[in-house]
Amino acid sequence: MNIAKTMFKIAPVECLEVDDATLSDLLNEVFVNGGFTSAEIAPKIFNPAKVRERGFIVGVFDESQTALAGIIIVVPPGSSAQRLAQGGEAELHLLAVLPQYRRQGIGRLLVSAGIEKSIEIGCSKLILWTQPAMTAAQRLYESLGFVFVRNMSQEGREFKVYERALAL
Repeated sequence: MNIAKTMFKIAPVECLEVDDATLSDLLNEVFVNGGFTSAEIAPKIFNPAKVRERGFIVGVFDESQTALAGIIIVVPPGSSAQRLAQGGEAELHLLAVLPQYRRQGIGRLLVSAGIEKSIEIGCSKLILWTQPAMTAAQRLYESLGFVFVRNMSQEGREFKVYERALAL
């Protein structure tokens, strides 16, 4: 049985009524406190208005429906937030699950929801990138059909690029 599906509520963030402070707190806890993003660049890349503009944010609330446990963003074709996708391709951004909710299937639930949303909006491929140190995320992506395609550098940071073809 998938614990995440039975204990957590998944929905678009707008439906979950997530405020800006909650969204910022989650991203800062996961990426800054987790050692993946510097506190100096966090205000720029985690600005709630900019995060919301990227695309479709899917979130998961805990079993009490009071705490945001994690999010992922599906960046659709045509979004100015796209960095690597072209044509009918989408990107996944900012998979983030708070430490106390990890290893419960939430990351898998969020990435799967991102795949489903991308298919729903007619995308042919999903692209994402992750930091080399994010090995648990890489295993998750590979288990869901993503394939490593290359390394890249962006603004002095190293990333691994993955992609997954989508059946339409």
